[in-house]
Amino acid sequence: MTRFRDRLGGAAEVLPRPALCDAWTADSRRFGDEWPGLTEGAVLGRWPDELETEAATSLACALGDEASWDALAAAPAVVQRIAERARLQPLDFELLRHLPHLQHVCHRPRLYLRVEEERLPVSRARRTPVRAVADLVSHPGDWEHRTLRSIQPSRVLARQIDDEWDLYENRVAVRLVDHLLAYVARRLAELLQVEKSLRAHKDNVEEGTTSFRRARRIMKLWADALDARIEDDLRATRRRLEHAQRDLQALVDAPLYQRVPRRAKVALALMATNILVNDTHYRKVAALWRAWVKYGHKRQETREQRAARRQSEALAWDRFVFHLVVRAFTDLSWSAAPGPAGWTLSRSGHVDVDVAVDDNGVIVLRAERATLRLLPLCASFAASDDTQLLEQLRAWDRLGELVGVYVQPLADRTFAGDGADAVHLPVGLTAPDRASGWSFGGRATLLGCSPWGIDSEERLARLLNGWLHRATVHRYPVHEKLRDLPHPPAAWRWVRFDGLHLVALQAPEAYEQVDALAWCARQQADVEAQVQLAKLTRQAVTVAPLDALTTFRRFVEQDASVLESLDACPVCSDKGRVEPRPGKQPDGSDATWWASCATCKSEWGLRPCTSCGARFRALMPAVGLDLSQVATNTSVTDWPDKVLGRDAWAQPCRQAPRQFRCPNCGKCQQGSCGRCGPRG
Repeated sequence: MTRFRDRLGGAAEVLPRPALCDAWTADSRRFGDEWPGLTEGAVLGRWPDELETEAATSLACALGDEASWDALAAAPAVVQRIAERARLQPLDFELLRHLPHLQHVCHRPRLYLRVEEERLPVSRARRTPVRAVADLVSHPGDWEHRTLRSIQPSRVLARQIDDEWDLYENRVAVRLVDHLLAYVARRLAELLQVEKSLRAHKDNVEEGTTSFRRARRIMKLWADALDARIEDDLRATRRRLEHAQRDLQALVDAPLYQRVPRRAKVALALMATNILVNDTHYRKVAALWRAWVKYGHKRQETREQRAARRQSEALAWDRFVFHLVVRAFTDLSWSAAPGPAGWTLSRSGHVDVDVAVDDNGVIVLRAERATLRLLPLCASFAASDDTQLLEQLRAWDRLGELVGVYVQPLADRTFAGDGADAVHLPVGLTAPDRASGWSFGGRATLLGCSPWGIDSEERLARLLNGWLHRATVHRYPVHEKLRDLPHPPAAWRWVRFDGLHLVALQAPEAYEQVDALAWCARQQADVEAQVQLAKLTRQAVTVAPLDALTTFRRFVEQDASVLESLDACPVCSDKGRVEPRPGKQPDGSDATWWASCATCKSEWGLRPCTSCGARFRALMPAVGLDLSQVATNTSVTDWPDKVLGRDAWAQPCRQAPRQFRCPNCGKCQQGSCGRCGPRG
């Protein structure tokens, strides 16, 4: 019996209905929308198109199965050889060169004369052989009547002379027309995909609609993949192949194509007949056939071969998603070191993150306070039932923070109702947050990516950036309970003490840290002197002040290491000005801070949620745009990815971009926005 196993854990004797494409394994093998016994509607989603899977497979082959972290970080996670795809391929050259000979053969083929003798009514007989009289005499049944001098026939032996069209050489020409039509259709689909990528590149760097920083990163990403001639090459290649396609389609109406039976098959290896060897035009048709066999033929797969190919495509998609993760951490300035079960990532001002890939391809990110799982799904959900897909996401909510990274084809573009050209996303209308990877309250979401997608790296980097600033930043402020600590000087502005709660609201400057450590040393010396005096006079001795001062020394060092990165601008890396906002609680549990950069004018900090009381980090990069106007012209599911890219820690409200949505409850400070209120 087949054992089905969920890639997220758990087993089932019977596959649930509906099951998510590529979310289950059968006898440890990945499968999608094809499996013996699956009925229509049993699986949500479908296996991606050939162009999508081939792009992921070619990228995986270019990097190798055992590519190191550094190798993945250095290679862009985009489709390979995109400039080469835009140029004429070897079979394209052969097709354009030999197509006139194929046209000549289809319109003026070599024919054989077929002569047959048959008894026909006299009215239909045109030619009669010499033995027609003797045959008529021996067949009285063909007589109409007799006279005294002759026989009047009703039927007579006649000679039928027809052209023989169904020759082996003509079969080769007709079947070659079919094969070339299929090949040209695939090539034009590939060129259309390249064109969509180029158009997406222009849309993503268009001035006035996106951050210039995001545009600069995308241009740098594609600098190596594109060249100055790619648009001219693409235009010329597409024009010539479209002309060739029209010429091939015209051959379908040619006399030869109509006369040769559709079921007439030809083996791949041609026989060396006299016509194929000696005839000027048929010889070129044979050469074109051999070029198609070499460059354009795809062998028919058995069921086992198809299953094995899909296994390799699923593994290639897993490696592509991990490639995006590596690129995202590298771009966000995290450094990696090999760990016991994967990699350990570190960055100043953050706790370490452990990254591992389990046996099912699930990427697991573990920090001190949270875990994020990325489930690569080699599936396309463009035509799926949004209601059933949303139910699946809701069922995943109990598993912790989870993102399903699926294949989002560029071809599924539609005109959005708010005036933006946006990619159609599954559950995009019913739950736009879940459709674009925005998790509020730890809900499961979907994120579409593709090697053809120009902004796949940006979108996954944004997702990880938001999670990292929720899960890996140190708690603010630095707080310690100290009962017997001497009261610090009131002039110190970086710390406050009420006799019990020692709260550091910002990192001390270098001179302030020196002063604090010097004050601590003096206090320790005074307390130690008092202890020695008490021992000499045989009085009661308490060491609590010494312990408190020792803790205070560690507190100063910890404060400097934990809070020193608050003033580092996340956009331009310059030093900004931090404004602590102490709050009202003595332990600083409601304290926040806000910083601004004098160089790039960006702002960032810790914001309180007026709805649920949670505190969250937010970043508002200076982009030189009217965000309110840009947000209006950006579709709901594209905001703010198409504008800010990875430069977002919390989602800016679409109606009021200076306000941010709480990652816990999904509401902004206004609380009345259409997207900020309901939760799908």
